This record gives sequence, structure tokens and C-alpha cells, in this order.
Amino acid sequence: MKTIMIYPHISSEKGIANYSMNIIKGLRKRGLDISEETFISGKACSLIKKLPRLLKYDIIHLQHEYNLLGGFGIPYFFVLLFLGLFKKKSLIITMHTILSKDQKFTGSKLKTIVRKILYNAQNWWINCTSKLIIVHAKFFKDILVNDYSIQEEKINIIPHGIIENIPQINKEQAKKELNLSGNVFLMIGSMVPDHGIDIILKQADKIGKTILVTSNPFSTTNDRNSEKTKNYAELCKKIVKDNDFDEYVRFDFKEISDELWWKYFNASDIILLPYKGGIGSGIFADAMAMKKPVIASNIKYFREISKRYGCLKIVNTNEDFSRVIKQAMNPKNYLKMKKECQRYYNENNLSIIAKKYEGLYDYIEALKNVRYQYE
Repeated sequence: MKTIMIYPHISSEKGIANYSMNIIKGLRKRGLDISEETFISGKACSLIKKLPRLLKYDIIHLQHEYNLLGGFGIPYFFVLLFLGLFKKKSLIITMHTILSKDQKFTGSKLKTIVRKILYNAQNWWINCTSKLIIVHAKFFKDILVNDYSIQEEKINIIPHGIIENIPQINKEQAKKELNLSGNVFLMIGSMVPDHGIDIILKQADKIGKTILVTSNPFSTTNDRNSEKTKNYAELCKKIVKDNDFDEYVRFDFKEISDELWWKYFNASDIILLPYKGGIGSGIFADAMAMKKPVIASNIKYFREISKRYGCLKIVNTNEDFSRVIKQAMNPKNYLKMKKECQRYYNENNLSIIAKKYEGLYDYIEALKNVRYQYE
């Protein structure tokens, strides 16, 4: 069974790239001989020119996000047509973001109409050309079934695999190395409006020290609208300056290595995820890898997790963050959340998730063998 996973190169997109590489590592650890092929995010030709060589594989696993290939997602129609024609019986697509038909967009009405038409067409095309679809949460599956009429049995829910054996150092030592002290409330990752960092900054005085915002908003990696991230970073800095909140907030805007990334988590007490809209979160998965409690906004992705695990607390309204954070920092409550982080890790670590992926690959291989018997 020759299997290959296709994903964006880490030099152009970090989130999905890291996710894919970790899954591949977990599958190889289980003894699966899986190949990999990368492309440059936003540059469709870097994938299109490699399509013919993919035909030698029995199973093709494509990582998808609507505009990952650039060009408003239009190049996906060619890629999916090619793979659908030759590999429909063995094409698996992981959809990392799925937008409801009720999704609100910023920008002009014309741009909104065009985006909705393209997303609707892309979802229809994914359904026509793939054998299986993977999503990370039930509410994503519900959107595909209810909004886009994709067969329920075709969609598999597999959570983000939690990275195992991350090197950890003492929290106080990490704080010392980062010149931090006291409580640390971390917001890390892309500087985009959907991540809601401004929500926290506007109530920094009620939350208290230290709200740590760390990102590289001046890099083009992982974002195909670098100007948007720069503007949002400036807006966040302006909120702090205009309200004299400098004593509560620290911005670390710089290149973040893997070592520094995990050091920030090591030094943190709570991870804040004030996200907006129907999106998932790789940052949540990293928080669980480090067994760090999370306070998050009241969106479907986090509500779904909070119903099963106590590692995450959601706020009723955006103004409620300070109250929920203070409750979480109560030693008794904090210990309970830490234990639930461990439980989430135990049930969703990379070894367990890799086994689920292997099961899907075996399923497709079994279906192919049955078909060959009757041909």
C-alpha cells in the first residue's frame, strides 16, 4: 500500500505543515511506509507540476484549506479534477476549516458573494472527487452535512493529534529566562483579527499582569495577507498605548524558533484563545501537549471540547474573560484543569490519532481489494 500525504511546505505555512509532519511521524512510528510531498502555500503551480508523479500511489491524502493554493481557491478545481479523475477511489482530504453558509465576511458585498460561491463550489467539488473527508470537530461535520449535503458516512472526525514528549523545563525557570514573573497569560500565534487578541487587551486592567502576546506579524509565512497582520498588530499596540495598559501587557514580536515557542508555553500559567467565528485551533492542541489550562471564547469548536473535558473553560461573553481567568487561577480549580489537560492528552495524543489514520488507510485498501476481486 503506497501512501502519500500532500501538505504546504513549512517555509510558507506553519500550522498545517507542522500538523502534517507530526501525523507522518506518528504513522512511521507505527511502521507505516508513508511518503510526503510539499508545495508552497499561495503558489498553485508548485503543486500542479507535481500532480503526475502522484499517480503511482495507492492512497493520496491531501491537506486542504480554502485559499491554501492562492488565487481565491480557484486552483483547487484543477487539482481536485485531476486527482478525482485518476484517484477518486483512494483520495482522502483533510479539511482544516469549513465555513458555514451563514458565515459573515468583512469587505464589500461583491467580494462576499464571490467568496460564498467559490466556497460552495469547492465543497461540492471535494465531495465529488474524494473517497473520505476528515475534519477535526463534530460541528465541522454538521456544516458539511447540513449546509452542503455531503454524505454523513463519508466524513470522519479525528481531533488534532497532541504532540508527545515535548521537552519541558520548570515553569519558574522558563519565566526567568524570558524575563517574566508572576502570572503569565499567553496569546501566541498568527496576528489576525479572527484570533481576537484585541478582546483581551481592552480589558487588560481587569485581568492583570502579565498578558503576553507573542507572534511574528512581520513574516509572510503562514499568512497570505501580510499587510493585514501588520495592521492588526499595530491596532493591538494602539489599544494598549491609548489605555495606558503597558504595565499589564507585553508584546514579543519577533521570529519564534521551535525552542522559543515551547519555552513560552512552559512559562505560561493559562493560554488565552479569544477566537471569533467558526474556526479550529492548533494552539489548543499545543496547550494540551504542555498540559496548560485554556480559557477560550464561546464558539462552537471550544464548546464542543468543553462538554467533554475540564481542561478548557469558555466565557459567556467577551467581557467575562477576567472573571473566568480569576476563577481558573484558584489553586483548587487550577489543579482540576491540569488533571483534565492530562486526560485530554492521554486520549488524543499522537500515537492514538496516528492509529486512527492508519485505520482509514486500511479501510480504503480493503475496499480496493474487494473491488478488484469482482472486476
